[in-house]
Amino acid sequence: MPKYATGKYAKAISDRSGMEFPYKEMVREWNGSFVHVSEFEPKQPQLEPKPMAADGVSIRNVRSDRSEPPTAILLPKNPFTVTNGSATLTVSLLNHTLEVGDFVLFYNPASNDPTESFNLGSNLFPIFAIADAITASATTATFDSNTNFPATGFYFVQSSTSPSSTNPDYVPVVQREVIKYTGKSGGQTLTGLTRGTNAPFRGETPDSTDATAHTAVTVFPGLEIQSVTTRTEQTGAMPATKTVNTGFTVTLPYNAVGNITGGGENIYVSPMIRGILW
Repeated sequence: MPKYATGKYAKAISDRSGMEFPYKEMVREWNGSFVHVSEFEPKQPQLEPKPMAADGVSIRNVRSDRSEPPTAILLPKNPFTVTNGSATLTVSLLNHTLEVGDFVLFYNPASNDPTESFNLGSNLFPIFAIADAITASATTATFDSNTNFPATGFYFVQSSTSPSSTNPDYVPVVQREVIKYTGKSGGQTLTGLTRGTNAPFRGETPDSTDATAHTAVTVFPGLEIQSVTTRTEQTGAMPATKTVNTGFTVTLPYNAVGNITGGGENIYVSPMIRGILW
């Protein structure tokens, strides 16, 4: 069988340029073209794209999202300001997101007494009342006095179930409820109760509470935010100014006695359902 010569001294013509080159310097391209090494072009990678798997859509271990419950907000020291003879209480709270129409409660968790009052002259604040026992379906409620309740609104009640005399291991259950009312009657009654409801906070109404029976206990009327106080600050950029929330106002059910700024420390403003920590 004949052998091919090595081409050591031979010349070759390039299929690309048609020029003559030493045979030993020739190479063959992917498409069969016989070209000089200086003319060699590799195969374009896009002519043979690698297979691509589809992007992942879901992950293996997932949990559904949940609605975060509203929480109480710590107020600065001495957040309350009221003028003599006025029912408008101004509350300092920088950069808050509360809105007009929200209902709020105020409390001091450092106190063991949920009815401890702040210094607003001769009037009690926070506002509270003593309620008679109430069933889970009652549409009216009786108190020692309804004077400090706004004409309409919400109030918060928290009570505990009583231990059973036949079960010494019984653990009392704390029952919290927000109740809406639409009117007042006489000097002791609230009427038009909607049981197991809730009140707006930061512009949204949290999940409804459960209607339940309550023993005679202290309750706390909510106060509706009437306005949001603001100030304008320079930004040093564009836009040149911005509006910053500095606090809000609520209307008290009485006129203050004296020009007062105070309240102390560790004061919280909270949604209706989280108003008192016992």
